[in-house]
Amino acid sequence: MESTGAAVVVGLVFLFAPDVARLLKSVAFRIRAAGEAEVLRAERGECRERRGTGGTSRRGRRG
Repeated sequence: MESTGAAVVVGLVFLFAPDVARLLKSVAFRIRAAGEAEVLRAERGECRERRGTGGTSRRGRRG
């Protein structure tokens, strides 16, 4: 019984391993890209905070 459960777990790991690897690569790419963008912003001297348009959001305006 225990060996059957272990075999199922091992089978599931091998079944989902490519998807998990793809997900981890995607997350790593996004983190790397965000870091590079932050470095470029710092080199240009831009503020990290974005300034709004007078303090009102689009939802706050009526027209």
